[in-house]
Amino acid sequence: MKIRIFFLLMVFAIGLKAQTFTTNFNVNLNNSDTKSIVELWQSYLKSNSKDFWAESETKNLANFNVLDMEGILNPSLMNWGFDNRILSINQIFENKYLIKSLFEQENKDVFAITNVVAIKEGNQFKLSNYLFEITKNWKSTNSKNIKYIYQPDYDLKQNEIDEAENFYLDLCKTFSVQPEKLTYFIAKNCDHIFDILGYEFIFSKGMSKECGYFEEKNNFIFATEKAGANHFHEITHFINKHFPNAHELLLTGISAYISKDKAHLGKPLIYHTKRVYEYLEKHQEINLSKPFDFFELDENTNPQYVIGAVLCDLILEKGGKAELISAFNSTKTDEDLLRYLNSKILKKNENLNSVLRKRIVKIAKSDNFQNKIIN
Repeated sequence: MKIRIFFLLMVFAIGLKAQTFTTNFNVNLNNSDTKSIVELWQSYLKSNSKDFWAESETKNLANFNVLDMEGILNPSLMNWGFDNRILSINQIFENKYLIKSLFEQENKDVFAITNVVAIKEGNQFKLSNYLFEITKNWKSTNSKNIKYIYQPDYDLKQNEIDEAENFYLDLCKTFSVQPEKLTYFIAKNCDHIFDILGYEFIFSKGMSKECGYFEEKNNFIFATEKAGANHFHEITHFINKHFPNAHELLLTGISAYISKDKAHLGKPLIYHTKRVYEYLEKHQEINLSKPFDFFELDENTNPQYVIGAVLCDLILEKGGKAELISAFNSTKTDEDLLRYLNSKILKKNENLNSVLRKRIVKIAKSDNFQNKIIN
């Protein structure tokens, strides 16, 4: 789930300053192992270098630190320039320690508290993802293209696995991309996803009833038990990296457009389209001629998914799959997208606000948002 988080730039704006790296009073720097781990973690935070990370993870993961993952935060945690304070370092097994640290702003507002593991390899410590420590005793099941990792008491349904596989293969065929192995983690709920990633606390914890995340560098999917094994929306994000020049509104839209009953926050796209329609009827002042500016409705619907899906629908109606792929290859910026829509999609006397509003009304009153590309 990747959307613009405009409010972060306002609420958590960071001035230009030097980061500080400190330890809590209870962290015993007289202990040689503890001191080494403190130096290791702080050296990594200053450099983001894989030299401080376990080789087993840097060899196998394109993004070796899953805390450094966009989608949870945009930009990712390691790119905000927060101060960091190590709260504790506790031994959890022989030669294995848990680092708990706090990321905060200069004004001491707490942004996140994270868990990272330090493992002794030979005579030196290396960092490791908490994700693999917490899920090491979970079950795993492999289908052809998807590896599922889930808690022992979770009932993994074969029909959902089959649906996910078929959807994934259809997706790749439609967009002419080669399938790659996906690793699909199923957590209890949204907060549990944060937990297994290593976020003991993050400012957005407790705010989402339903969610999902795709980490494109590693092809990791994080879904809830409610979403199950066939979270079509997150699987769709696999194609994003193959279209680096696509506007994110179109990629957001296509993920909702073809995701059936799991388009956005566990609800079908028609549900959200009706809500956006009702909202727009009450707010005639909203101008959809700049569609990326309409990003706020409420906690149950992000209108960007509806607007993006409607844009994809208009493009497909105009020129089918070939035209949609053309749009994906030529709309990187807001200006690019508007130029494309005005030159390729809108008729001479049409304006985008009117066209989008009319299409939203039509879909909302039809009780069905039928996609024109994948059935």
